[in-house]
Amino acid sequence: MEVKVRLYATLSRYNPEGKGDNPFTVELITGSTVSALLDQLAVAKGEVKQVFIRHKARQLDYQLQDGEQVAVFPPVAGG
Repeated sequence: MEVKVRLYATLSRYNPEGKGDNPFTVELITGSTVSALLDQLAVAKGEVKQVFIRHKARQLDYQLQDGEQVAVFPPVAGG
């Protein structure tokens, strides 16, 4: 199965295409979770604050479906 991924802010360095926060496609085995996706991309889970799929926040154990779009955000500080 394939999912489209977008890594934001400091997580964009894990984009395997090296194109910042541009979306890219990842091939996974059927039944993979968000956690498995992050492992495949070598993203440390401690660097992830929020994951959105279908405009809803999802947990790391969420089972991905073919064709879903995954947005991953780090903790953000501001002021």
